Amino acid sequence: MSILENEDRERIRDANPIEQVVGKYVDLVQRGRVFKGLCPFHDDSNPSMDVDPDRGTFKCWACNEGGDVFAFIQKRYNLDFLESMEHLAQEAGIEFRRRPVDPEVAAQRDKDLEMLEWVTEWFIRQLESPSGKDARENLKKRGFRPDMIRKFRIGFAPPGFDSLTNTLKKAGDPEAAMKRACELGLLKEGREGTYYDAFRDRIIFPIIRPAKGQARETGEVIAFGGRHLGSGVEKPGLTPAKYINSPETRVYSKGKVLYGYHQGLDQIRRGRSLVLSEGYTDVIMAHQYGFGNTVAVLGTALTEEGVQLISRKVDRVDLLFDGDEAGKKAASKCCELFLGTEVEVRVVILESGVDPCDLLSAEGGKEAYESFLAAGISSLEFLIRDILEQHEFEPGVSSMRTVSRVRKELSRRVLEPLSDMGQIPLEEAVRRISLETRWSEASIHQDFLADRDQRPTRRGPTGRGSSGRGSSGRGGPGNFDEGPVPIVEDSSLETEVILGDYGPGSPHVGESGVEKPADASPGSPEAAHVPEDEHIMIKMVLRDESYCRPLFRIHPPERWRAPLHRELALLIISQRGVPDPEEVSSSGLKSLILDILSFISVEDEMIPDPDERNLLVPQYIAEILVSELERKRHQLVRKGEAREQIQSINDQIQTLTSSKFLFDNPSQVDEIINRFELESLGSTLTQKSEEQERTIHE
Repeated sequence: MSILENEDRERIRDANPIEQVVGKYVDLVQRGRVFKGLCPFHDDSNPSMDVDPDRGTFKCWACNEGGDVFAFIQKRYNLDFLESMEHLAQEAGIEFRRRPVDPEVAAQRDKDLEMLEWVTEWFIRQLESPSGKDARENLKKRGFRPDMIRKFRIGFAPPGFDSLTNTLKKAGDPEAAMKRACELGLLKEGREGTYYDAFRDRIIFPIIRPAKGQARETGEVIAFGGRHLGSGVEKPGLTPAKYINSPETRVYSKGKVLYGYHQGLDQIRRGRSLVLSEGYTDVIMAHQYGFGNTVAVLGTALTEEGVQLISRKVDRVDLLFDGDEAGKKAASKCCELFLGTEVEVRVVILESGVDPCDLLSAEGGKEAYESFLAAGISSLEFLIRDILEQHEFEPGVSSMRTVSRVRKELSRRVLEPLSDMGQIPLEEAVRRISLETRWSEASIHQDFLADRDQRPTRRGPTGRGSSGRGSSGRGGPGNFDEGPVPIVEDSSLETEVILGDYGPGSPHVGESGVEKPADASPGSPEAAHVPEDEHIMIKMVLRDESYCRPLFRIHPPERWRAPLHRELALLIISQRGVPDPEEVSSSGLKSLILDILSFISVEDEMIPDPDERNLLVPQYIAEILVSELERKRHQLVRKGEAREQIQSINDQIQTLTSSKFLFDNPSQVDEIINRFELESLGSTLTQKSEEQERTIHE
């Protein structure tokens, strides 16, 4: 987040007292220094939510939702952080200044959305026209009500190659319109610069994402799916694909959108659960019968990106797939992707040939559908059984070769992802495998450890796999493979990697900095003798200065080895915030700030999703705390005492490494630091300035 946005955030926060904002949506009753009310984020009959004006936070003790005033608006309207700032700024009459974006890129995206909206209305008109009669009859025959057709904005693309093309030729700038339509996958380019319709004789399903402002209710159309109707013949002997979809464009990335999510947003948010189905019509019919939390993946399969999107929104997912081989394979892949997250996943495999859409529309279909969902099995149980079935494994009968293959695949696909979540999930998986295979739990666990020892060691402070929150592998927070400086705590022990623990007299082993190249700037991580963890920490403070106090409590700047980074960190503390580079007298400091801000801009371009960018600092802080907690645990284990404290540390580490955990405010970090005494001893700076700096972020 830029300096200007930090300033705006605090102005907007001050202008929107949390008790007043929450009070617009919830009836609050004062109880002492806090207000109590019914939580709007779950079905609450007994007031479970506290609103604390002094801290500026809300907390539901039933569903565990909580945060500051921005978090409340984010959850209430499903906005990202900057959108929540804009919403509250508008409410308070404050002019909000976003970081400048390329005006040409923004203009092109706006024009893309305008065209997609216009074409959506054109498809709807075609459905309502005489040429859409067969399409209307098809939808009616399948049981879709008119209100659902309107809700999902279903349309029709007439047969022929020039229906949309001829319409676009009448635009003010026909060549530009057809070129844009081609870029959006609405037209295709033919010979000699001609164009023809991409969607022909198809029922059209607009793909809609949640939007802000005037489009909040209707959402934004970003792409289309089309189901072939078969009412016309294009070419003799040519069988068109049953479904076609828009390509990825400036405004559409299939891995970041779920079909039906916008229409089911309220129900998904209230229940924090969703049903993941396979097709457009399955989703629409499920919504028609009251299952408004049903969505579908766009593209051929669910991706890790899709799992991350879902994991941030819900606690439970029901996978609803066909009973054929393709459906089972898709379900197995989904189970693997969710394994290692904290989302509860149940698998529902329909009987072969049973279509969810047809099932629901049949007599007694809703009850049958509910029965199928109720009969779902856990993703762990399904995945284990699927692996055994693929190898045709039979307990006590299969050959040793089959046993060996099954054992290794279970270790790799089931036990390895769960091992990142702690001992309890791993033991549950071992127990389930033992029940299905009749192998002893001890032998399963022993073989798994042997397999894991033979594989390359995973890197990173928490040891989580690629699906974990902080291990994206793109060089973001928590990726310290190159930079941490090893510190020897005891010459008789193995060297530990400790981030920035430069205590008095601590012998340094190795050097994370390298000689400065001729063209290296002061802010570059390649600059001479700049430890990577110091560079990353100061960069994260520039992203969100509200967390500078807890970060500097753990790693006091006066102990940093990079002089310029140390000077900047001390300046941030003394000025109670990141200084405006134009007001910094030191040319070196000014250059460092500008360089780091430039690095941040480059990183942001590589991470276009604002939700992902907003997670960078909380994820980084979680990684730092995990590293410090592991160090603390090691010290306690070495002393052979404080078992209860060790267990408490283990519990905290598991919470921090949870895919659902994120910090809402800096006070949560301070609470962990205080509870486990993580603040570096001997820091005169943090001891003397604690009371002075308390007001910065609280």
